[in-house]
Amino acid sequence: KTESHGDMSAANRARASSLAEEDLLTFAIPKKGRLYEQCVDLLKGCGIRYHRNPRLDIAFVQGSLKMKLVFLPAKDIAQFVGEGNVDLGLTGQDMVAESGAVVDELLQTGFGTCVLAVQAPKVDKLKGPQDLCGKRLATSFPNLTQSYFAKLAKENKLKEPSIRTISGSVEAACGLGLADGVVDLVETGATMEEAG
Repeated sequence: KTESHGDMSAANRARASSLAEEDLLTFAIPKKGRLYEQCVDLLKGCGIRYHRNPRLDIAFVQGSLKMKLVFLPAKDIAQFVGEGNVDLGLTGQDMVAESGAVVDELLQTGFGTCVLAVQAPKVDKLKGPQDLCGKRLATSFPNLTQSYFAKLAKENKLKEPSIRTISGSVEAACGLGLADGVVDLVETGATMEEAG
């Protein structure tokens, strides 16, 4: 199955294959997930048509726009833009901050309403994030977590927590005994609420 956003005529296929790479603007978008879906909708709304083979992470834009789309993990896009591997990218501000990449933010799309939150099991009755200093944390955002807790520990003359990086299901880390608290993205809080 292929993903088509507009017709890919023989002329467009020939044009795409004959364009020199250096003549194309390279635009990175997330390859999957909610942000991917929102990016696809944005591209459609802008009249940008392309054809993407599901086994390839590159698609050439159809029509007069000299652009290729590169589908990358959302967490890698800021780094690729910062290093000049792609010209433009669309990813979350959390991903930019975590990567440490130096990029110019050209547009806020309004996508995503998540916040990075510090959470612990309700039964522990912690009063604030400082109560997790010296304890074990799990997160997919180790750089932001370390930076936040280093400052917090220093201000309160406490020991920094140990930070364990995990790539998914962060909210389950406490229940599995991997951590005393987590730092994760929260949109509605429902998943964290269910995890206790």
